[in-house]
Amino acid sequence: MTGRGTQDRGEYADRGTRPPSAGTDVEATTGPIRVSRWRHRLPRPSRVVAGLVVVVVVALLLVPDRLGLDGVLPFVGFVLVRAPATLAVVVLGLLALAIRARWWPTVVPVLVLGGLSVAALVPRVVPDDPAPDPGPDLVVMVQNVDRGSADVPALAALLQERRPDVLVLPEAGEPFRERLAAAIPGLGYRSWSSVPATEPDAMGTAIFAGPSLGDVRATPVPARFPWLELTGGALGPTRLVGAHLTSPVPGLIGVWPNELASLARWCAPGTGPAVVLGDLNATEDIRAFRAGTAGCTDAGDSAGKGLLATWPVGLPRWLGAQLDHVLVGGGAAVEGFDVVEVPGTDHRGVLATVRVPG
Repeated sequence: MTGRGTQDRGEYADRGTRPPSAGTDVEATTGPIRVSRWRHRLPRPSRVVAGLVVVVVVALLLVPDRLGLDGVLPFVGFVLVRAPATLAVVVLGLLALAIRARWWPTVVPVLVLGGLSVAALVPRVVPDDPAPDPGPDLVVMVQNVDRGSADVPALAALLQERRPDVLVLPEAGEPFRERLAAAIPGLGYRSWSSVPATEPDAMGTAIFAGPSLGDVRATPVPARFPWLELTGGALGPTRLVGAHLTSPVPGLIGVWPNELASLARWCAPGTGPAVVLGDLNATEDIRAFRAGTAGCTDAGDSAGKGLLATWPVGLPRWLGAQLDHVLVGGGAAVEGFDVVEVPGTDHRGVLATVRVPG
């Protein structure tokens, strides 16, 4: 038996579509299907928003200095650990792209941000070419002693072994200076503290000068945590500064950029040869640090070890931040760099060999 119904089914078969059920309008059935398929191809608004949020979060994590936020809490804390954060973001981004290629609208901008961060980090792991020999070697060391809590016998043993010409001890006042001096009576070091005996260790910076330096003089440098400057003797025209900058924490974040800027007193072109060493509480990722030290060479970066962390000691060396630095400028050059550990403190130390103009 044939009829209109059979004819209709044949027509729909020729068109590759299904006939509507009885009582259903053809246009009403086929129209919504086409619109539904078109909408399915568009990303959902929630996915677009989520992608934008991910990109913004990664930007704040990896490149806050490019956004002008590297002097603002909490973003300054992110940039201090840029290296491990960059590694994590790049690895996760590549994994996401491999798992779901359709996530590329979010993953590609994330990887671009990771690339910008990598570009900032690479120069710090590429050693510089050897510099011309400008003069005699000077072995210098900086070790934050964490409010005088570092192990004195261990530090004394390290001094006995390595014999640095200059040792700078942030967070060491008169109490710690006296304890260490009593532990190394035969090494011939002269020592000073930047604060009087009435001040706690946390406020001071102590300097020990070896006998090779001769008759050097120590002069206090005003700061939130006072510094010391050594001049004269075997240093010749070179000024050597032992510094401890404030931390970028609530209450001190306003002081911190100004202290970073004050490093230009020794690093700016035309200021003469200088060596600045201490706990500077910053890395090359901070704009104020880069500006204040623009005329100096960072010993860690010069040796290709600029990403070795000196803080905190509870994390692997590749996971923290290099807050302790040796900077040279005005004709001084870097010859060697090493990171050392002393029990009892939350910072690793830095030991560097520099050449200063004779």
